[in-house]
Order: sequence, then structure tokens, then C-alpha cells
Amino acid sequence: MITQVRTPRQRQRFRSACRGKLCLGVTMPQALALFGKSQPGRFFAGPTLALDVGGSTAWLAGHANPDELASFLHFCGCKAVILDEAECPPPTGWARAKSHSVFGLAPGKQLPEPAVEETLWASLHFDPEPPAGPVAQMLFPDRPTRRDDFYSELCSKRARGRAVVWALEQGGELACTVGAYAIGTEQAYMACGETAEPLRGRGIGGRLIVRLANTLSAQGLQPLFLCSPERVHFYTRLGFEKLGEYARYENKDQG
Repeated sequence: MITQVRTPRQRQRFRSACRGKLCLGVTMPQALALFGKSQPGRFFAGPTLALDVGGSTAWLAGHANPDELASFLHFCGCKAVILDEAECPPPTGWARAKSHSVFGLAPGKQLPEPAVEETLWASLHFDPEPPAGPVAQMLFPDRPTRRDDFYSELCSKRARGRAVVWALEQGGELACTVGAYAIGTEQAYMACGETAEPLRGRGIGGRLIVRLANTLSAQGLQPLFLCSPERVHFYTRLGFEKLGEYARYENKDQG
């Protein structure tokens, strides 16, 4: 039975279902640890299941009965769920929408830095700890609610040493950013790589991503990130290895 995480036993079930999972093994337990008290309505567990439903898309680790899962997600108002098809059958009646590939770098391994327009690169200022506000604005310019949530979460994670964000600046404005937004003892989940539109296609985003991944790897962590099908070629070209895949299922009745 799927129940809200309230007790130590339910917390342990949640963590156990996440253990060893690529990306989800660090993102979901960290979210529970940081926001379990302030946002208790988003975390749920079953005997072999962990669910984070902090929005219209749920994240799932472990497995559950597909009929019960469909009913529960419908009750929560979820429109989509991301899960590992090799472990968990999809919710009954839901349709597969897309794949999310997991790319990563083995701890201790270093990738060669990709080519970039060196004159442009030399003109940029590197900031290893940019203010959270401008980063949130760059990532979510047209989504104020998501921007505010991101800002709050980033501040909380940074204060606890659970996130690192890097940025490049040009003329006092953000030109590019990428971060590790969930850092555990073994994995570091990288996300939110973004380059200002006038500077895209000139190599600065790829170099910043590789530099951050190499830094995390040198610290004994495994950098990991999810990417959609259209970005697979980009990360393959940078030298990252595809390690797994998650599937996104959608409930068309909620659309």
C-alpha cells in the first residue's frame, strides 16, 4: 500500500527503494532529507517503492502494483511519471511518452575539454558560486512559480553543501550556467545546463559541463545527468557514457 512518508520505518523504505539507482539514488533521498518536513505531502512509500510527487510529474524508484499506482497518481493529480521500465511496470492505462537517457562519468576519470572559440572563452568571467537569483531567472524566465521554487531549493541545498553551481559571465550578465543539484557520498546529479541564446553553438556550454564533471569526478564522485533524446548526440560527443534509461509515461486522461 502506498502511504505518505511520516514514520522512521517509512523513511527507511523510501531510502531503500532509491538505493543504488542512477540519479534517483541521490536526488530523491536528498529531497526527502531537505524538504520532508516543510513539504510532507510530496513524499510517499510502499514496501518496495519511493515516490516524489512534488508537481505534475512524479519520480518513482522501485516498483508497485500498476493498478494501484495508476489510481494513486490519478488521485494526486499527476500527469506524468518517470520510472525504470526494467524494474517497474507502468501505471495501468498510461502511455509511454519519451525516454530519458542517463549519462555519466566514472569516478576518477577525466574527459578532454572540448574545442571552443578561445577568444570568446577568454572574454568570459568564471564564477564558481553565482547568486541564486540570476541563475533562477536565466533558467526559468517565463515560469515565475518554478523560478521561485528553484531559488528557494538552491539556497537550501547550498547552505547544506548539497549543490554546486558554476557560471560564466559576460559584461556582468550570465552567459552560461550548469550545476550539480544533488550531491551525495557517491553520486552527483548534474542538471540545468543553459547558455544565453546569442552565444549558443560556440562551445562554451560543453566546456563548462566537462570542467564541472571532471572536478566532481576528481573528488571521487560519479557525475550523472538525464537527457532527452535530442541531446544524446551532444553528450556522447563530449565523451560521456550512456549508463541507463528511464521512461516517461503520461496519463492522457489528465491532459
